[in-house]
Amino acid sequence: MSETLNAIILGIIQGLTEFLPVSSSGHLAILHEVLGFETESNLFFDVVLHLGTLIAVVFFYRDRIKDIIKGGLFGIKSLAQRKGIKESFFTSADSKLFTLIFIGSIPTGIIGILFKDFFEGLSGNLIYVGLALLTTAVLLVLFELKKNATNKITEMKVCDSFIIGIVQGIAIIPGISRSGSTIATGKLLGIDKETAANFSFLLSLPAISGAFLLQLKDAVEEGFVYQNYILIGFLVAMVSGYFSLKLLIWMIKRSNMYYFAGYCGVIAVFALMW
Repeated sequence: MSETLNAIILGIIQGLTEFLPVSSSGHLAILHEVLGFETESNLFFDVVLHLGTLIAVVFFYRDRIKDIIKGGLFGIKSLAQRKGIKESFFTSADSKLFTLIFIGSIPTGIIGILFKDFFEGLSGNLIYVGLALLTTAVLLVLFELKKNATNKITEMKVCDSFIIGIVQGIAIIPGISRSGSTIATGKLLGIDKETAANFSFLLSLPAISGAFLLQLKDAVEEGFVYQNYILIGFLVAMVSGYFSLKLLIWMIKRSNMYYFAGYCGVIAVFALMW
């Protein structure tokens, strides 16, 4: 199979699975093994696919992101005027969301820097990938079993965002769905499911951006050579990612996660048997 066709297939898989709670990294790890798709830098190619879905998030939440940036600038300006932290960053929903994203990104960044190589190394062993997919399935079931989760952004606590940030960091493990684990954690903490989903996707922006920059640095140091299939995979992931994001938001409002939990279970069994 040609590298171009492989890139299209992996781009579609990445775009569809990045936001759907079924673990894009787990699917990519399985496809690398099943398709035998090897490049000079598989990890770099995977991160470029993540960049495509990152742009999809930015476009989808473009208006909300503008408000968050304004809220952050307002907080910084107020702090510079010697106002208190609470008055500067917790008086409006936008400034508070900015603060919560910042706080949630701290544990994600620490875990990513300290354990990045170890977690990424697990992608070559489908036993670990399968077990991680089973973990994702359990989290999705817990998501559905949790009742009375009604907190909005205004009710979220700093510790909530920190815990979700830890979970997002752990989701580097191939097979642990970043979106599924963070959304489920949010709801288990009492956060409304739609709020948890929106916060999860917004929290992914600095995480995916940081991961891309780190991997780009490594690729440059290794003397990475650009290939056309990388751009093709990027574009395919961006387009399919945008539509999968819209699909998940719609499903969270009108459906349940048991379907995705069952799917993760089936894929986990496949990975373990392979």
